[in-house]
Amino acid sequence: MISFIISALKIIFLLGFLVFIHELGHFTFAKLFKVKVNEFALGMGPAIFKKKKGDATYALRLLPIGGCVSMEGEDEESQDENAFNRKKVWQKIIIVA
Repeated sequence: MISFIISALKIIFLLGFLVFIHELGHFTFAKLFKVKVNEFALGMGPAIFKKKKGDATYALRLLPIGGCVSMEGEDEESQDENAFNRKKVWQKIIIVA
């Protein structure tokens, strides 16, 4: 039973690390192209830790699966000059890829 728990924790840690690297790629290119990032979060569900630094909120969420980078103008129109929807198509492709 203990070996199962240790194996499960290893898988959760590895998955969390991979998600972090993946989301960090989106975050890095968004910042590189001067897109306003509203939130960088690891995990899903309710936040267990949040810290606001500059315009962005950094969060660690309860369920250790997935993550997100929420950008201004990603889901709706925004008039902010640093919004995702106001960037060039090639920049959007790089950020999303």
